[in-house]
Amino acid sequence: MIFAEIKTDESYYDLYPELLQLVQQTFSNVGSGVQGDAWIWIYEGEEKVALDTFTSMRFQIKSDNINGLLIQKVIYKLGEHYKLYIYDEPELEGHEDTF
Repeated sequence: MIFAEIKTDESYYDLYPELLQLVQQTFSNVGSGVQGDAWIWIYEGEEKVALDTFTSMRFQIKSDNINGLLIQKVIYKLGEHYKLYIYDEPELEGHEDTF
């Protein structure tokens, strides 16, 4: 589910190094990569939050856990550094089921 999106005129490719550095300084378990699209995965316990450009030209903040503490932490931290568009209700991605 998509919870928020980073609002910037900067291309995601140009934003990626700065964003990755911030995430790595803030969270201890981080995976990342660029292969056409860019992605950063943040892990804490059983939770995972993804920052990626898979379905947008901007970084979207995603999680499978609607009540997760990690998604709240990530949105709060990124909101200190970037303008965010936060969805009123998380949006499902095209590959997610609507149960």
